[in-house]
Amino acid sequence: EADPENGTEQVVHAAWVLGERENHVNADIAIAQWQYYLASGDKAWLKQHGWPVIRDIARYWTSRATWNAGKQRYDILHVTSVEENYNDVPNDTFTNAEAARALTIASAAAVALGEKPDPRWVDVAGKLYLPFSAAAEHHLDMDESVRHAPGDSDLAFLAFPSLDLPMKAQVRRNDYLIATQAMGHGNRTPNTMGLAPISIAAAAAGDTAGATRWIGRNAAPDMFKPPFNVRPETASNNTGYFLTGSGGFVQSLVFGLTGLRIEAQGLVQRYPPLLPPTWKSMTLQDISFRGQHYDI
Repeated sequence: EADPENGTEQVVHAAWVLGERENHVNADIAIAQWQYYLASGDKAWLKQHGWPVIRDIARYWTSRATWNAGKQRYDILHVTSVEENYNDVPNDTFTNAEAARALTIASAAAVALGEKPDPRWVDVAGKLYLPFSAAAEHHLDMDESVRHAPGDSDLAFLAFPSLDLPMKAQVRRNDYLIATQAMGHGNRTPNTMGLAPISIAAAAAGDTAGATRWIGRNAAPDMFKPPFNVRPETASNNTGYFLTGSGGFVQSLVFGLTGLRIEAQGLVQRYPPLLPPTWKSMTLQDISFRGQHYDI
């Protein structure tokens, strides 16, 4: 969040203080601001508050991309992966995908406001490297030069509703299967922050049983700790109220089971909706979108 006087400066300064070890967080800020605009339609807010932040984050990512002449692509080097135990790595796939998304958003926001977008934004966004195995038809978690344990994967994050990286259905399915394999096909429970992406990825892949399992795991009795009955970071610790985990649980219902996504053209049915087999129905009541209210 930024105030209109100095908020942008604070965001960019924070990004630079992180130096060459930042991850995807500042791209998330740009995506969140754009999604708020898409959901509200408030162009005055976008001009005064959202655009300065989105613009300067795009400038930041443009400065962090390195042109690889030999491979005719842009790389982002020296980052902390969304898999936080991988530090100082090149081309973390989720980070690069979010950076490209932030740059694309900046161009769209400029057009919406009659501003002039930096032509480098679309160029960098279109040529940022996303590590991928063409033979196996799935993304890699990060640059193939990094020694990456087979038991680690956050590929489910690529299906997160704010990013929703476009890909073939088979690739989406393969990414999801790799993420579940990293968790022992459900034998190992991720933290509550990780349960939201995996349940949403399951729904996007059409895996009703998987979505049911992961959503159920996030609502199991051991996920709520006394004395206030709140969700912690993991089932085995008691960190106090972990807002990311609870917010993710809500997202797994609002975006996962419904298949809805916030797009420029409106609230879009991107994936077929699904329900756990023991549920009769689910209703989202009084959803506010661009000044209208809906029951879905």
